Amino acid sequence: MKVSLIMPTINVIDELVLFLESLARQTFKDFELVVVDQNEHDEVFKILKRYEKLFDIKYTKSEEKGLSLNRNKGLILRKGEIVGFPDDDCEYADDTLEKVVSFFERKKNYKIYSCRTLERGKDYGTGVMETKDMNITPDNVDVTVKSITFFVNYDGDEIILFDEQLGVGAIYGSGEETDYVLTLLHKGYKGRYFANDIIFHPAKKGNYDDLTRAYNYALGFGALVKKEVKYRKNKMYIFKYWKKLFRSFVGMLITKNKAYHRAVLKGRREGYKKYKI
Repeated sequence: MKVSLIMPTINVIDELVLFLESLARQTFKDFELVVVDQNEHDEVFKILKRYEKLFDIKYTKSEEKGLSLNRNKGLILRKGEIVGFPDDDCEYADDTLEKVVSFFERKKNYKIYSCRTLERGKDYGTGVMETKDMNITPDNVDVTVKSITFFVNYDGDEIILFDEQLGVGAIYGSGEETDYVLTLLHKGYKGRYFANDIIFHPAKKGNYDDLTRAYNYALGFGALVKKEVKYRKNKMYIFKYWKKLFRSFVGMLITKNKAYHRAVLKGRREGYKKYKI
């Protein structure tokens, strides 16, 4: 089995080297890194040249911005049966790819592997993730999947593309990886989450002053729920939406970050209202 790692990159240099070093240490060697470079400069290309003899690298420039759009460009270029979506600032454990491939070889009826993400040296990461192994379901996908932690074994199946309306740089600024896995689950793909397998990533701390970013991310969540409830007919998913709305409403009332929670509440409502396939 060959693994293709699809990695759009923009505005990251120093952290990219950490990721490339982690790829050079992989115990499983049959993989390719597909880089979609959205930068106007050539610094990424220069860094990649130092690693081209250590592992297979496919490189392409993209003049268009957008995470989902450029992941789709990478998916079209990939050669592997197994596909993963690393960030340009994450870091794999030495045996990450070995564990992924071994799982798919042993469990032929599973098509999705996911694991936990933590900041290196810490017991926390970005967002909440489950601490026990479990099957991935529509009800728990938000706590068993992050964009950098899941791999899909297509093994001859038709490749599924990301919704280019969702994700950083798109109209609705988040939710693309959750939507992607939900799409696979609705198509009958079976997935497993491993809490003790770790991919490292810096923990992103909330910035309560960046109201534009908060609003855009909230738009993505609202759009994701709309897609799941209206278009995929998972009516129970609406409870996640109501819970988030309630939290934002309470935040407006009892916290000092009222403007932040107001922006999030507005974004979630407008994302749900405006999203269309």
